[in-house]
Amino acid sequence: MITLFDRFNAAARDLYYSLEASGLLGSSSIVLEEDGGLPAGVTSPYAFFCGMEEGEGEPLYFNEVPLPAFWQITGTNTQGAIYNDSTKQATIHYHEPKHLRLVQTVEWLTPSQEVYRQDHYNQYGWMFARTYFNAEGQAVSKHYYQASGEEVLVENLQTGYHLLNWRGKVYPFAKRTDFYLFYLREAQVDLSAIWYTSLSSPFVLSYYLGGDGQDVLFWQEKIGQEIPGNMRLILSGSAKRTKKIVVQDKESYEKLLQLVSDEEASMISYLGYLYPRHSENAQTKEILILTNSDQLEGMAVLVKELSDYQFHIAALTEMSPRLKAYEEEAHVTLYPNIAPRQVADLFEKCSIYLDINHGSEILSGTRQAFEHNLLIAGFENTVHDQRFVLDEALFSPDAASHLAAWLRGEEIQSRVSRQRLESEEATEAAYQALLGEEGQYVQAE
Repeated sequence: MITLFDRFNAAARDLYYSLEASGLLGSSSIVLEEDGGLPAGVTSPYAFFCGMEEGEGEPLYFNEVPLPAFWQITGTNTQGAIYNDSTKQATIHYHEPKHLRLVQTVEWLTPSQEVYRQDHYNQYGWMFARTYFNAEGQAVSKHYYQASGEEVLVENLQTGYHLLNWRGKVYPFAKRTDFYLFYLREAQVDLSAIWYTSLSSPFVLSYYLGGDGQDVLFWQEKIGQEIPGNMRLILSGSAKRTKKIVVQDKESYEKLLQLVSDEEASMISYLGYLYPRHSENAQTKEILILTNSDQLEGMAVLVKELSDYQFHIAALTEMSPRLKAYEEEAHVTLYPNIAPRQVADLFEKCSIYLDINHGSEILSGTRQAFEHNLLIAGFENTVHDQRFVLDEALFSPDAASHLAAWLRGEEIQSRVSRQRLESEEATEAAYQALLGEEGQYVQAE
């Protein structure tokens, strides 16, 4: 059995972890879109043909990008830039987490500051692909390379045509699907079951592969007013390999059941995700706030009304005078330019995470807090990921005093337990019951 993803986004990572934790991961995990940063144990067709599965080396730091003599590189925690005197020549984009400044792509610019080429770097520090753009700014072709610099694959991004140089032969593929099918057979993966997450390329591969199979669609998107066409093929039995649809969002599951017949409903199950538990709640009066700005909703009220709590405010950059002013309070500690090790220590030490900063989230703070079993609270206009926050822990922006009173209320551990429960977290037993060898394709309760 293999797991097959379009791209390795957050939902894909959650399913990967859930299957791994349940002992159901299968022999191969394959991502069709290669970003150069796939974790160990996850591969792609491009990684296979470029030799990245056996890759070694370190990621390229932003100031290590090869340059002509006398050109310069500058960088922040979000992106870098390359200059020749005062003229910008390229933009450097980082792999996640961005504050580590590890190069993912370098976009080279024309004199009019239009992108004409994009160099892609992998986790081993070498350029594995190069994308070319036309005068209208459209990506037209992508070339893939081995570590030696030898070109192994050319992809026409307009038509899907692939030209592969593989083991002394040249293979043309008119469509991307044909290339993927060739990869699946050449890689000799176990195709007895394909567990896939998209009705686009992964479904098409399952559909055209043919033969016997015990395939499963893990539906990770929202359901609209109509059932998607390819899902209709599954429900009608036309996609013969796919035997089951597992919906991973409870609301979408309930809506889908309203759109199908009783017979079709027998093919559909609901199953959430498993989430890591890095630590248990320390049950201390220690509050953590991660921020990339000095705009902290209700902060003045919270500091005043929770004077017997210790606040830890951390940022990846220097802090403004507005934030530094809080350091005058004995129960507030600031951490400008915080190091990753310090962040990890604070998640172990603190019991409460306040998601009260405006702007973008840093270090996936809410998710990390959930996985460390911190009690999470915030305001309706600041919380970045409501999946992991109790409904009762969301307050209107003018209710900072109510938030402070709520934190003083019920014992923390009972709230953290409810926080896990309301996230609709699944269990290993639920995965085994639905998908394991003994209970494969059994309808979940």
